[in-house]
Amino acid sequence: MPGRVCLLPRSGVKLRPFLQPLPLCARFGAVNAKQLVGMVLISACTGCPQSGTPAVPPSQVATVGKAVEAAPSAPPQADPDGPCTLDTKLIPGIAGSPGHPIPSTINPNGNSELAQLMRTMQADLKVAREAIEKGEKVGPLWPRFRKIRCSWPTNQADRNAAFDTAAQSYLAAVQALESAPVSEARAAYGRVLDGCRACHEQSCSGAIPAIEALRMTTEAK
Repeated sequence: MPGRVCLLPRSGVKLRPFLQPLPLCARFGAVNAKQLVGMVLISACTGCPQSGTPAVPPSQVATVGKAVEAAPSAPPQADPDGPCTLDTKLIPGIAGSPGHPIPSTINPNGNSELAQLMRTMQADLKVAREAIEKGEKVGPLWPRFRKIRCSWPTNQADRNAAFDTAAQSYLAAVQALESAPVSEARAAYGRVLDGCRACHEQSCSGAIPAIEALRMTTEAK
């Protein structure tokens, strides 16, 4: 085909002259009418795509990057199976730590981690009392109760050697209750409550009425 063959493009679209050098993807040998149409369409492109996957605009990449950076990190969590003693370092920022009170329907200021744990112990002891009254074995308590030694208290000064000693005696009574035969569970349960009261007589005596309310009828003082 001598000379140049140019097709009139639609308004606003520039086509290259057909016989001018085309991008590599548009070069052909001898052509027929059908191939000519295909070549003209290809010549309207600005270049050859490198793959079938469309490129992501840099602006979108930047937006995704910012979204990842802005994603909030998960709050710290205490290891439920880790060591728990007076020497255990408490984790700042967890629920119940200073500045992060646990919402409470009873305390408008929210609960500390230790106060929340004591609410849990109160509920668990009610269940234990019901089991004993039915002549059933008491379920496991110590795995949860042991955290009493490494939980954030409401008053940081209350986590001291005296409290830890009382906590260890209390937890020993809890383990004795768990292992007690059904015939001895009632007395073992009473000793657990005695441990609660002994500690609260030294600090936070306002909890004593709630402790006494957990006693069985024959043990009420």
